[in-house]
Amino acid sequence: MYKSVLVEMRNRVRLGKVTIPLHAREEMYNDDLLKSDIVFGILHSEIIERQWDNDWHEWKYVIEGEVVDRRAIEIVAKLGRNDDTLVITVYQLF
Repeated sequence: MYKSVLVEMRNRVRLGKVTIPLHAREEMYNDDLLKSDIVFGILHSEIIERQWDNDWHEWKYVIEGEVVDRRAIEIVAKLGRNDDTLVITVYQLF
């Protein structure tokens, strides 16, 4: 689902073009996740849902998968305006 978006996100991530704002970093740290976990999650997981963001008037995508140590995570991200993949939030699934 949404394969072209995921391909573009992965291309940007491979080029090091990933932005993780403060809110998302705080969520990462709360769940003992690292940037490398987010990168792995985007590269090896799938988009399960597309959501409309009323504040920014654009689509964001829910990516569900695992990190290297097999913990389940969800990443909410979008294609950023600066040719990056913008991570909106991330959290571990329990």
